[in-house]
Amino acid sequence: MHGIFVRSSLLVRVLLAGGALLAAPAFAQWKPEKTVEIIAPSGPAGTTDRTARVIQRILQKHKMVDVPVNVVNKPGGSGTIGYTYLNQHAGDGHYFIIGTSGSISNYIVGTVPFNHNDFTSLAMLFDEWMSVNVQAGSAIRSGRELLERLRPNPDALPFGISTSRSGGNFTSLMTILRAAGIDIKRVKTVIFQGGGATTQALLGGHVEAINTGPGNMVQFLMAGKLRTLATSGPKRLWGPFASVPTWREEGAPAEAGSWRGIQGPKGMTPAQIAFWDGVLRKLVQTEDWKKDLEANFWVDAYAPASEAKRIYDREYEEFKAMLTELGMAK
Repeated sequence: MHGIFVRSSLLVRVLLAGGALLAAPAFAQWKPEKTVEIIAPSGPAGTTDRTARVIQRILQKHKMVDVPVNVVNKPGGSGTIGYTYLNQHAGDGHYFIIGTSGSISNYIVGTVPFNHNDFTSLAMLFDEWMSVNVQAGSAIRSGRELLERLRPNPDALPFGISTSRSGGNFTSLMTILRAAGIDIKRVKTVIFQGGGATTQALLGGHVEAINTGPGNMVQFLMAGKLRTLATSGPKRLWGPFASVPTWREEGAPAEAGSWRGIQGPKGMTPAQIAFWDGVLRKLVQTEDWKKDLEANFWVDAYAPASEAKRIYDREYEEFKAMLTELGMAK
């Protein structure tokens, strides 16, 4: 009896698998028929914009889609402008946005009217650990010295960040400073429309320090115009940042960064999701993508559509707990 049961179960599984294989082409036969738009909810030159353009280049180079691919910058409103534009195309698989941790934290603090459940989760891409930077000639010589300066006077200097006072740049900086015993409610921040604009503000002397992704300022580090005091990850980065200590090494016992993912408009069909899930799986396996991760100091954290939604849900709960503790949650 046991042997018959095993063989019968196997036959059922084979038949079911065969049925699934026969059904798959009908389920996944959608593909783009017009120009694909990748929305960057920030200005040019920052991490979000760069991510969009890397994806655009790889999609076109490897002919992963048969239509043109454009990057559209929609900065402003802490991401509201970009996300509003995305959901103006509800159910249309020709549009997706580069999502950030700010898309979750901004909702919790009430600066945007959407949360991650108002869109279609398509992928998690990578983590980005932040770096605090100053001009090369700054009197602040180390991360530890910066913390010592801020403890008695948290408003001693303004930090440049992008793109909102609740996004990934902001929350990572506040997490680090809070762990170092600094009254973060008194810390001054100046908001810019992207990582490129933030870096230019530091170069121009409009702020004394910035918290930004390392890829946004590495060329100025290598040119000797900027100095990186510390990075926010669990271990040191590579290349020109290999000699830069982590915040833990400098006396702030915490790690805090940001991430980038892909979100589509609400109402996407299973066939549209399946198409982009397959394309993005292939994209992150290319050598081009791996080289761009390394060149931009991004840490691979790829997860497909089915897992990305669970990650966003978990991030929401973690951010809500942290921002509630900080008195920022609405």
